[in-house]
Order: sequence, then C-alpha cells, then structure tokens
Amino acid sequence: MTGFAKLFFYLRMSLACAWRFRSPRVLLCASKFTGIFFRHKLLRLPSGEYKLDFYMPRYPSEAFFLAMEDKVVHCPPRPVSVVLSVTKACAYHCPHCYQRRDPSEELPLETLVENVRKMREFGVAAWAVEGGEPLLRFERLRAVLRELSGLEVWVNSTGFSAVPDKIAAMAELGVTGVMSSIHAVDPARHDAFTGVPGSQKTALDFLRACREAGMLTGFNTVLSDREIVEGGIDAIMEFAAHQEADYVQLIHPKPSGLWLGKSLDSEWGAKALETACAAQKRYNATGRKHDPILTAQVYEESPEMLGCCCGGIDRFYIGAAGDVQPCEFVNLSFGNLREVSFETAYERMRRAFPVPCCEWICRTRAAEIASAAGERLPLEWERTRELVANWKCGTPTPVYRRMGIYK
Repeated sequence: MTGFAKLFFYLRMSLACAWRFRSPRVLLCASKFTGIFFRHKLLRLPSGEYKLDFYMPRYPSEAFFLAMEDKVVHCPPRPVSVVLSVTKACAYHCPHCYQRRDPSEELPLETLVENVRKMREFGVAAWAVEGGEPLLRFERLRAVLRELSGLEVWVNSTGFSAVPDKIAAMAELGVTGVMSSIHAVDPARHDAFTGVPGSQKTALDFLRACREAGMLTGFNTVLSDREIVEGGIDAIMEFAAHQEADYVQLIHPKPSGLWLGKSLDSEWGAKALETACAAQKRYNATGRKHDPILTAQVYEESPEMLGCCCGGIDRFYIGAAGDVQPCEFVNLSFGNLREVSFETAYERMRRAFPVPCCEWICRTRAAEIASAAGERLPLEWERTRELVANWKCGTPTPVYRRMGIYK
C-alpha cells in the first residue's frame, strides 16, 4: 500500500481510534503516535489485518486497540509489550546470551501463569515468549499461550526439539508469529556461533513448518559492526527473502549477559549505526514491496522513532527465574516475582524510568552494571536501587514530548 491509499489508511485508523475512545484528544495523540510508523511498509496479513510495525499489534485487532488505549488513554501511559522467558533451558552455546548468568531455577508454573494473567489484565497487548528454548519446556509455553488468546503473541525459538504436534499446538493457540535466530548466511558460521552443528538448518526447517501452519516468520539476527558495514545486512535480507521470511529483526551487539563488561565499541561503530539506519529506511521504501521487513533496533530506538523503550515505557522483560527487568539487555532486577508482587516491581521500575528518553541504557550504563555485578545476574533489587538512584536517562523522546502524555 503506497501513496494516497496509505495516507487514507492512516487517517482512517486514527479516526477509528478517536471513535473507539470517543475523544478528539485521542485522535490527535493517535495520529502523532502512529504517524512515526508511516515510513514503514504495511504488511497485509491473510486475515485482512495489517502490521504497521513489528512491535505493534496488528490492526484492527483487539490487541491493537488495547495498545492504543495503553498509550493515548491511560494516564500515566502503560507499556505495550513484554518479553517473557519461560525457561532458561537451552542446548545452544551462543556467546552473547543475555541470560546465561541468570539463576537456573524456573519460576513455579502457577506463579508464572498468575502473573501472566495480571499483566494481561494490566493491559500488556503484545507478547514475545521465549527461553532459553521454550520448546524444551512445552508444558510451560502451552500454559502461557492459553492465557493470551486474542493478543499479539510471538514465540522466539531456535526450533530445537520442534515436532509437528508442538507447531500445530502453537498455531491452534493463536500464535501470531515465530522468530528464530539466524546470525549468518553461511551455515558453518551460524553453527559456530550457536555451538551446535546443524542449528541453522534446524531453524530454517522450523520456520518453514510454522509458515505452512499459518504463522508469520522472521529472523533474529546479531551482526557485528564490521559485518554491518561490509554488507552483512543486504546478505541476510536476501537470504531471508529466499526463505520467505516476513521480518528480519537486526539486533545490535549489547554488553549484557555473557557480554557484560566486554567493550563492543569499535572503529566501525559510527559507520555501522549509520548503515543500519539507512538500511531500515531503504528496505521499508515504496519500491521494495516484496522484500522482508527490516526492523533494526538502532533505528526503532532512535530519536526520530520511539527512543529507548526500556523500563516499562513501551516494554519490559521478565526472566525465567522471575526477575522483573527494564529490558532483556539491562541486567537489573526491580524485584523477583517469588518475593514481591508484579505491581510492586513494576512501580519501582517506573519510578527509575519515569520519562521516555533517547539514551540507550543497555550501552551507556553497562559499565556501571558490570562493576556492581558478581557472578549472578541480574543485579538483585537492593543493589539495583542503589545504582539507579541518581540516573538521568538523556534527552526526552521527541514523539512522546509532542504527545504530552508523560508529565
């Protein structure tokens, strides 16, 4: 959809939000909020719904209107999405794993399900459910998916231990799509990254089966600065197109988890940032209708988009052991759900991150987190409280400042 048709779609969508919530103010706020996604390609689904952005629920689903209610009706605004780990169990050995140093014990299933219900009632509309490898603990994954009927749900999985019955169950339980880690076009390089021979083929076979079952599919891809500068994005996008993937989520290397304390700055850094942002715009351009949609985190979290979304601004993370964190890449805990309520942990987190800003906490504060960390991550609440007490998180995000919804 391009030109006037696309413009009319966005106008109609904003009017639908205003009608839904019976408010001219909502029309103005909804137009400002959704307007930043106008430069993205619209993905039309077989259902007749549309995806404006990878991180927003499909329109005009109930999950979409719940997300808009979160942003333009509630005061203060609520987060749209959560990344939820149901298990740390995993057969792979990826060097960048952000939860490898987390506790190995899993949140009891009844506590996990209880808190999933709480978060749904609270208004979380978009869910990324992952591990470890969630297919290894399928009874936990199934229990969570049962609670999320009608919402936007993606499952992050390597495909390890996938069998037809599991894939059919995910489709039946309403999973919107699946993302699988693909870090290189060359199978040997990808398998060397995961430490498991055949892991690329496993992921591709899994994605193919999920697509045939009616789910959207995509790659989660981590590329180094040098790989980005030297054409890695184009190579992975061409490969994703060949695999008929709908999305590629490009994840910039983050100093967290196993990489916490590691210097990831390089001579290629500034050029890589520029290249990734340019690629995002290019692959979302009008003339590239048949390419997968590129979602580069460094662009999505740039000042011209939403800025840093961590801390319950737009998203947050809950680890497999129950720690409530600002983001999967920020190894801080605002409380463990075994010990405190979700409401308590969430309020602590929002006090620490009251206003959306443009500073990427995962990079700018990593050295402070590393210096305070022991062997176990994330930092426990008492140490987190001391660390974040005087943090200032940079320049407020322009779109939210224009909307005037954070006071």
